[in-house]
Amino acid sequence: MSRNVDSTVQKLGHLGGRTFLLSVAGLAAAAGLLAVLYLVWFTAVHFTQSFFFEASLVTPLSSVPDLRGTTGESFVTYGTANIESYESLWGPRLALAASEALYFLLFIAGCIAVILICRRLWKNQPFTALVHWTLLVLGALAAAAALLAPWLKDVSTHLAVLELGLPSPALGLPEDPGDISWVASSAQFSFQDANHSLLAIGVVLILLSLVMRRGVKLHQATDGLV
Repeated sequence: MSRNVDSTVQKLGHLGGRTFLLSVAGLAAAAGLLAVLYLVWFTAVHFTQSFFFEASLVTPLSSVPDLRGTTGESFVTYGTANIESYESLWGPRLALAASEALYFLLFIAGCIAVILICRRLWKNQPFTALVHWTLLVLGALAAAAALLAPWLKDVSTHLAVLELGLPSPALGLPEDPGDISWVASSAQFSFQDANHSLLAIGVVLILLSLVMRRGVKLHQATDGLV
């Protein structure tokens, strides 16, 4: 009697696991497809609609209103300019589209990775070179997006400032700019501006891929003994 119960529980567990894998793979496929469609639409919007960006604003002290908090501990700062342009600005638009496309590509790659891993689990073969390379590519893409996406956004802003001819140190300011405000932008790469959380996830995925590679070798060695 107990053997029949154990067999029934085992079959139900197996069926539940298969149902879970199918559900996860289906959701990943749907999410990936939506991400592809949204990426195409989002990219088209970048090149057909007005171009909007934010830049650091430098305001002369004489132009900053003197607003004081009632408790003496509050203060107001002015540091951002919201700029919208209907100019072509192909360079800035392309840099910004590439910056945001990296995140979309990472999400799509993540969906593909989920589907591939579910397929390996379905076949009860999780320790394969395919899973190792999937994790490695996903980790590398996450690290690349963490480092390059913020930098490409800064490049887009810098190029837009130059093409629009906005007052900027890059164009050369007079020694005494007077009451003229200007924007400060830079195209230099800065690790401080990177997405450190995403970078950490990428490093963890790369390390997991190395662990998986070791597991694949051990699995192959075990099969050889058998």
